[in-house]
Amino acid sequence: MENIFGVGATHVPYLMSAPENMLRLREQVCKMVERLEGRPFQDPPEAVAQLGKDPQSVAAEHHQLHWKAFERLRAYIDEVRPDAILLIGDDQAQCFQANNLPPYAIYVAPQVDARPFYMSRMPGDAEYVRRIWNVSTDHRYLWPCHSELAVAIRDELIRNGFDIASSNDLNSDRWHNGLGHAHTNTQLFLRNEDGKYPIVPLLINCYGSDLNVFGAMASGQSLEPQSTSGYPPAPSSRRLYEMGRAIRQVLVRRDERVVVCPSSTWSHTWLTKKYHRMRMDVEGNLEKMHWLERGQGSLLAGYDSPDIENNGDHELRNWIVAAGIMGNRQMEVTDHFISWISTGFRVFGIWR
Repeated sequence: MENIFGVGATHVPYLMSAPENMLRLREQVCKMVERLEGRPFQDPPEAVAQLGKDPQSVAAEHHQLHWKAFERLRAYIDEVRPDAILLIGDDQAQCFQANNLPPYAIYVAPQVDARPFYMSRMPGDAEYVRRIWNVSTDHRYLWPCHSELAVAIRDELIRNGFDIASSNDLNSDRWHNGLGHAHTNTQLFLRNEDGKYPIVPLLINCYGSDLNVFGAMASGQSLEPQSTSGYPPAPSSRRLYEMGRAIRQVLVRRDERVVVCPSSTWSHTWLTKKYHRMRMDVEGNLEKMHWLERGQGSLLAGYDSPDIENNGDHELRNWIVAAGIMGNRQMEVTDHFISWISTGFRVFGIWR
């Protein structure tokens, strides 16, 4: 596996907005939880302690810490100098909607467009986007993709019994922003917006039947209840892990140097059903992080519904695919954040 490397990341939307808006975004999440649970939001003691007397300063600190974590990952990618980055992210009623929602899909065209700043609408966001990425909030990227590798992965998966869908156009009749936020945010945070490293976007239906929790949050447009009520369950963890193993067999037979990059927050406070969406599953996520550190990523194949949904770990399914690719290679955790102010448990890591 000398040609396969890995970085684990997040696509946290908080970094798409100016630091001073982190508390505003948190307030939106709290209001959504109140609507879903039918009760006032109540922070757990750990959150109260972290927020302290000056939450704005804490928010600014967490914003900066996340950026520094991405800098470490980018430095490793530059060290590896890959021919492609296999970006593994979830789709949330963006590219795939009620009329077409496969369990997983791969993008196979030689380039993909993206308009990632469609939700950067709060005060200060336009200036923040201009300062960080030197573009306006209506900017459209056109990124190179490694089409040959994507097609090879798709064809081999199908031949091996994984009926993966594929696409060469991610703009549906309701979605006109190209690649979805899980992939585009990660591109921007890894500072690959210049397309230096071609990508292969792999999209996973991580949310399944729980997709209706979002409403307009992910898509940036109103979704009628009936448009999400018929969504199928997410694919099983074992199936995702086995698909990762099949992808590995494709990569080891090819000459390209590939960085595998699963991207997600792990436990989200507002998705953790067992805590009434007000507390993340810190203990469970620490355990699973240690699995990866110890080279026991295969244990994730047995972590499945309903536990994933109860623990708010829907998006961890992106990492399960990566665990299948990496096997039981140990992952170095470069950073991890139990961030009550940005409502999630986030892991940054490197498979060398």
